[in-house]
Amino acid sequence: FYRDHDVKSRCEVVSGAIDAERFKCADATRDIDFILVARLSPIKRIDHFIRAVALVVQEHPEAKAAIVGDGELREPLKSLAADLGISDHVEFLGHQGDVGSFLNRSRVFVLSSDSEGLALSLMEAMTCGLPAVVSHVGDLGDLVRDGENGFLIDDRTPESFAAAMVKLIENESRWQQFSANARESATRYESPVVVSRWDEILQSIA
Repeated sequence: FYRDHDVKSRCEVVSGAIDAERFKCADATRDIDFILVARLSPIKRIDHFIRAVALVVQEHPEAKAAIVGDGELREPLKSLAADLGISDHVEFLGHQGDVGSFLNRSRVFVLSSDSEGLALSLMEAMTCGLPAVVSHVGDLGDLVRDGENGFLIDDRTPESFAAAMVKLIENESRWQQFSANARESATRYESPVVVSRWDEILQSIA
């Protein structure tokens, strides 16, 4: 088949697509400093995120974080936040149908997973103009350019996450530049672009 149709490559990788209208950057008050959107399961290492927030709060007592998602670790994670004395700084929002509204209230997207593909939640967050602080695992580095639109965390420790998170809330000009870069990076995952890529691939084997 490949020889008969002169197909140059046997493998093409096409990402999922973002509804840019649903997740467009809005001019909203960004009253959430850090947001994490994920299933509350062990592989997501949300405990690292909560511990990182606790470290940030030591330097910035006004810092606020939100966790969107639900799962079996909800109560243990709430207990961890309480044990660290940051229950007033971390809001557990559960499952939300309109994630975009919460992303547009936030300043920095965080993903502290031990393993990921190219997370759709990351693409949605960057479409909303959020710089990202994410584990350097899986395909996350395909979207996050370290030091340009976010930070990649190699050792995945709470201390390293906290240090990067602080960099983005302490420096407004840096946040503005990273935010613009994040929006630009996410455009290649918008639905029309992805559909066009699929069309090119299908045309090449037609």
